[in-house]
Amino acid sequence: MPHKSALLCASALAGVLAIHGAAHAQETRGDQIVVTAPIASDTVAIRDTPNNAQVLGADALDRQHPSNLADLLNANLGSVTVSNGTGSPYQSDVSYRGFQATSLLGSPTGLSVYLDGVRMNEAFGSIVNWDMIPLNALSQVQVLPGSNPLFGLNTLGGSLVLATKNGADNPGATVTLQGGSYNRRVVQAEAGGTLANRTIDWFVAGNYDAQDGYRWYTDTDVKQLYGKLRWHGTATNVELGVIWSDTSLNGTQALPLSMLGNPKAAYTWPDNVSNNQLVINLKADTRLSSTARLSGNVYYRRASSHSSNSNADLGDACDESEYDCSALAPGGTARDLYASNPYAAGQDEAAGFVGYNGSLPLHDYTSGINTTVVYSNLSQHVFGGNLLLDVDADALGLSHDLNVGGNFETASVGYDQNTVLARLVNYATVPEAWNTLYSSADGFKGSNVINGLGVSSHSTSFNVFARDVVELARGLKLSASVSYTHTHLSLSGTKDTYLDSSGAFTWTGADGQTYYNPSYLGASYWDGADGTLATATAPDGAIAGPESAPIVGSHNWHRVNPSVGLTWNPDQAIGFFASYSEAMRAPTAIELACADPATPCALPTGFNGDPELKAVVAHTVEGGLRGSFGKAHHARLGWSVSAYRTLLDNDIQFIFGSSGLGYFANVGKTERKGVDLGVTADFRHLHLAASYGYVAASYRENFTDASGDMVQPGDRITGIPSHSFKLRAVYQPIRKVTIGGNLIVVSSQFAHGDEANLDPVVPGYTIANIDVHVLPTSRLELFATIANLFDRHYATFGVMGTNIYTGNDEQFRTPAQGRSVMGGLRYSFGKAVAATQLD
Repeated sequence: MPHKSALLCASALAGVLAIHGAAHAQETRGDQIVVTAPIASDTVAIRDTPNNAQVLGADALDRQHPSNLADLLNANLGSVTVSNGTGSPYQSDVSYRGFQATSLLGSPTGLSVYLDGVRMNEAFGSIVNWDMIPLNALSQVQVLPGSNPLFGLNTLGGSLVLATKNGADNPGATVTLQGGSYNRRVVQAEAGGTLANRTIDWFVAGNYDAQDGYRWYTDTDVKQLYGKLRWHGTATNVELGVIWSDTSLNGTQALPLSMLGNPKAAYTWPDNVSNNQLVINLKADTRLSSTARLSGNVYYRRASSHSSNSNADLGDACDESEYDCSALAPGGTARDLYASNPYAAGQDEAAGFVGYNGSLPLHDYTSGINTTVVYSNLSQHVFGGNLLLDVDADALGLSHDLNVGGNFETASVGYDQNTVLARLVNYATVPEAWNTLYSSADGFKGSNVINGLGVSSHSTSFNVFARDVVELARGLKLSASVSYTHTHLSLSGTKDTYLDSSGAFTWTGADGQTYYNPSYLGASYWDGADGTLATATAPDGAIAGPESAPIVGSHNWHRVNPSVGLTWNPDQAIGFFASYSEAMRAPTAIELACADPATPCALPTGFNGDPELKAVVAHTVEGGLRGSFGKAHHARLGWSVSAYRTLLDNDIQFIFGSSGLGYFANVGKTERKGVDLGVTADFRHLHLAASYGYVAASYRENFTDASGDMVQPGDRITGIPSHSFKLRAVYQPIRKVTIGGNLIVVSSQFAHGDEANLDPVVPGYTIANIDVHVLPTSRLELFATIANLFDRHYATFGVMGTNIYTGNDEQFRTPAQGRSVMGGLRYSFGKAVAATQLD
């Protein structure tokens, strides 16, 4: 738990706001509208949604200046927390009510993300790359809770729906410049306008974000472009949107507790992922009659990713008997490794590698720590779309809002990967040169590749649905829907082994057979066991490699998913809502390819066979109350409270072992249940918004984790805090000055790999952020932000593992960012700065 005093103060403040009356999420009001399906052409008022929907708009998007969408959600929305295991600001797990949308493989996915009808969950692993979403192009963010069957795959706990700006609502041009801590440099620009008597409008936005990072080797480079062109006819509208993103994200891993004295230190490095994306989205809608409207979109997404991942493995031959694993180099020990800087003062990073391969001996032939570097390439081509028929008509004396439609997506994925032998030198995993492994008078022999794989997958998913909202009486509405979801996924490929994991050219395969790499026959090498030169020869009875294992499979999942909801709004001051819904999530290619406990994976660096996994099915029930009263520009107050419970059948979790390896498995039933409380108060010069979220996420069936511990029903699911509190305050003493602040309080969580809840928790935390905005002229805005104002030391991510430098099992944590200061200006050409005024 966080400090008790902070939580008590937060609870007290929420109580004060509740007494005054106050709305359930920042920027959210009952008269705001939310979408009912991914295409977003049919909308309803929040007061008519049978769940606790939340909306973020101008204040959050324009004033707080977050670097990415994950941070925006974390700072403002109830029941949202983030977890960051790499130190890269663009690689966070977002947890909402215990369900995650993550940029890292290995976390169970339970949230769907749509941008203008384009599904942003990647086909490979259903992850969400936050660096691919241009934040300055967004006009609104909606969070729709529950297992909504209309949003298709991954909608187990909710949907995140993103809308973008257009030229009609955002005319003129604006440039924003920022700079600050960790050598961060940000340039943002946008422009929009109309043509041909407003029958055509256009909008473009660009974003460049570069920073060194708050830990060593965590620099970031993000480039994003967005464009939209719309044509408005008498009854038909057509829209073309394009997104291009190119990023390079460097991160480093969690630190064992014994290394947290220097939170900037790297456990191993380098770890880089470079993403590139192109999205082309064509939308259209047409009015068929006075009561019927047809809309749809088709989109194409091309995404590629290139990554290098440093691993910290001791290797098969590092057994403390034949080879001494404690020595790093002559005259030094492994414990010295993290006691100093990554490299000598004034020394260039690359200079630390010069001469290394020719001067130090190699593992399997002398002492030292052996490890690996994994290089991978991912290519995805996705084609999808949505179709929606909206009919608003009266029948049998009742008003109906009928939606009939569906969505589909087909994806082709290619993935290749090579794991190479490396040596750990001052945190860096340096690939071994070929000649330092084996050499001969005739030249170099073989390579440093331990294993490689090539795998391709093809998936096709479609979801068809019907939904009707019936007004039974004034203020009383019943909504009911049903969908049919089907997914087909096929895998093909091989995994080839070329060397033993510690670099030896002979090895024992999974079948017990001895293999050898014939490329090394006749090569000479240093035999560290007896200190002599030896010649590589084929062992008796061995089979010439590589050792190949197929990755082949074909799977189908399908299900009918119902939903029903009820809203009753007797007046503006109070409204009631309740709903029940079901949804399905099919296993992804990465989950199927890493589902064998006998051959665990080091995500995202390993694959094995293709065992069958069951689809995850969610059953959600939710109920609550909300209301508001007062008038804008005087005192507008609102409140909401909701309770929910989601039971998952066949939940898929990544089971971590102490080595950091693991596998995906169906763990039976799991449960997320909790309460959301929210209040807002808008006065003439002051806006206040507070939210509290409680989620009890637990396993409901026995299973044995990777460490052999028995997980009992009631044990908490790892990585999910139970309590979170958010407070946002905006004060405007005069029209041209605005001061804002965020308070975030989050409770403790169990570390990944501790599914049995046997180890100490990762402590909770309390942080504060502030932002100040000044408008010296109508076109110029100056602003400054301070994140983590009091420079709190905390972690949002924990995992159990073995410290390679000491051999001890420890809890690992990723240090969160300390205090950071940013300053900037925004200049608008040809129009006044669009700054929201409280009065």
